[in-house]
Amino acid sequence: MPEMKGEEGRFQYTITDVKITELNLSHADLRFIPDVGLLFDVQNSSISLSFQRRILYWFFYDTGNINASAEGVNINTAVNLIRDDEGRLKINNISCDAKIKKMRAEFSGTLGRVYDFLARFLTTGMRFFLNQQICPALNHAALVHVNSLLETIPVRTEVDQYIGIDYSLISDPVVTLRSLDMNFRGMFFDLSHQNIPLVNYAVEPVIREYDRMVYLALSEFFFDSGMFSYYSAGIFQMHIVNEKVNRNRQIAAPNSQRT
Repeated sequence: MPEMKGEEGRFQYTITDVKITELNLSHADLRFIPDVGLLFDVQNSSISLSFQRRILYWFFYDTGNINASAEGVNINTAVNLIRDDEGRLKINNISCDAKIKKMRAEFSGTLGRVYDFLARFLTTGMRFFLNQQICPALNHAALVHVNSLLETIPVRTEVDQYIGIDYSLISDPVVTLRSLDMNFRGMFFDLSHQNIPLVNYAVEPVIREYDRMVYLALSEFFFDSGMFSYYSAGIFQMHIVNEKVNRNRQIAAPNSQRT
């Protein structure tokens, strides 16, 4: 977070190096918002943080560390998920509303006790500062850090020396009141011909239960593409020599006459 400056009469202060040391979630909830995404709701929680101070009061100048706590922290964040061009999951945008009801500060240093009576100026300014910075920090964390992590997740991988599998998303996630539905390609491919497309004629599976956390449904295309990929790789090909062909003809002839 950027440094914060303020003054009250002869009292001037600068706060830098803000670090959140502890986050206590008294009440946290995750819900689905249809056609929007995921809602993270944090209510009546607390944050412990530390920062460095530079304070000028009349002719006195002091520096030191301040340990502070924010109470009554409420954060409401909605995350919209989409599919990127490579078929990976991506956070498209994020909406946020955050508020801190109360702050307390403890001073250290030479004039720590002297500044206790000025704590209300610092905590008021710090509370206003944090209220303005929580949502931008969450936006940056989601759109930059989390998306950077999601970009490292592979969507195609080798199964063995013959075939691989493509499990990229084929559409944006669908959010309903009860579920987050994601449709993956689930297609095997021959490693020597990785870009040959396969037409999916299978019926799309439908999940009708919602009692458990995760459900996985596989269509016939999953198995058909696997068998075809092994066949294309030469695993299921059979070579019949001439002697075997002749024997088959001799045996088949009497049967055909009887028929």
